[in-house]
Amino acid sequence: MMSSFRNSFLVVGALFAIHSQAQSDCTDYHRFNCDRSSDTRFNLNGQSKSASVQIGVPTELNIIVYTGQDYRVSFCYDEKVIGDQVVARLIEKIREPHEISEQVLEKEELLDAEGKATGQFKDVTRTVKKTEFQEVRKVLWDNQEHDMADEIEFSATATKRLIVEVTAPGAVDPKPKRSDKQFDIGCVGILIEHMVTPAVGFGGK
Repeated sequence: MMSSFRNSFLVVGALFAIHSQAQSDCTDYHRFNCDRSSDTRFNLNGQSKSASVQIGVPTELNIIVYTGQDYRVSFCYDEKVIGDQVVARLIEKIREPHEISEQVLEKEELLDAEGKATGQFKDVTRTVKKTEFQEVRKVLWDNQEHDMADEIEFSATATKRLIVEVTAPGAVDPKPKRSDKQFDIGCVGILIEHMVTPAVGFGGK
C-alpha cells in the first residue's frame, strides 16, 4: 500500500516538475528569441516581458511610455505552437464623458387656490441629467491593418499607460501533435526598446 502511494506521488511530482519547467522556460524568451533593432541608439527597456500564452486567448501587458522617447515594440513566439504570426494591438484606456438620464422621486408641497402652502405633499418624479465618465479602450495600432507586422516604432508625445495585447491564432499543423489541451500553450516574448526622440529639422539642436 505504501509502495503504491509512493509511486503515485513520484508520478505526480514528475508531472509537476515538467509543468513548472515549461512555465519557467518562457520567462526570458524575449531575451534569446526576439531580434533587437539594428539602430544602436535603442536601449533595452525593462518593461520587456515573456509569458505562456494560450491559443485564442488575448494576453495583455501593461506598460508606460514617456514623453520625449521613441519606442520599438517587437514580438517573438514559438511557431510550433503559436503559429507563424500573432495578432498584436496597442491599446490606450481613456475616460470619456457620457450623459445619462436618471429618474428622481421628490416631494412637492401642494398649494391652495391663492398659492399658499397647505402643508400637504405629493410625490413628483422628474428626470435629471448627469455626466458620468466611462473607461473605454482606444486601439492605437492593430497589426492586422499592417500586414501582420511583428514590430512597431513610435514616438511618445505624452506620458501614457498603454496595453500591449497579443492573441495567438495557433499553428495550422502543430508539431508535435498533442491531444491534451495543456499543449495549446506556447511562449510569446514582447521586446520593448527605447531611446530619446532625435531632434530633427532646422529647429533641432
